[in-house]
Amino acid sequence: MTTKQTIDFYFDLTSPYSYVAAEQIEDIAAAGNRVVNYKPTLLGFVFKSTGNSAPMMNPAKGKYSAKDFARTARFHGLEINWPKKFPINATVGSRAILQVINTQPEKAGELTRALYKAYFVTGQDITEEAVVAEVASSIGLDGTALVAGTQDESIKEQMKNAVQESIDAGMFGAPYFVVDGEAFWGQDRMEQLRRWVVEGPF
Repeated sequence: MTTKQTIDFYFDLTSPYSYVAAEQIEDIAAAGNRVVNYKPTLLGFVFKSTGNSAPMMNPAKGKYSAKDFARTARFHGLEINWPKKFPINATVGSRAILQVINTQPEKAGELTRALYKAYFVTGQDITEEAVVAEVASSIGLDGTALVAGTQDESIKEQMKNAVQESIDAGMFGAPYFVVDGEAFWGQDRMEQLRRWVVEGPF
């Protein structure tokens, strides 16, 4: 049996454009007969390492980005309600995704999308362990056990390694994709990504 080629999808749970990307990536992977490697990271550490900063840190860019994101979500038929708290530290949710990747990798995408919707659609505070547990339970996972495991030293170390991996992959913002050694940055490059995996390099 031939192993399918992959698309590495690096994302931060507080990245609005990654929310949109998470809703599109499986369709693109299927079109190219690929599988998605979900790779949660923490943009704060990525920005610190690369010297980059979030668009919201620049008043003019932040004002535009907020409107552009809402428009982009609507364009793709996605519901959006801007969170009351933004940005946030999404470490708990990111560690939870890593644990699912370790134990039930087929659920990683579903948990990722559920957490994005909890934050960007229903306005839940995904920094709270109870919220992450509830979201995980809603898709058939043992949310209580999952959240308890986010405090394990092994998962904390795995999270650190995941952040470093994203930096080593060249990531400086989210979403970020790597396919066949080729990097694509931004949700607005996903049609290029689709063409690459369907038709081949260009």
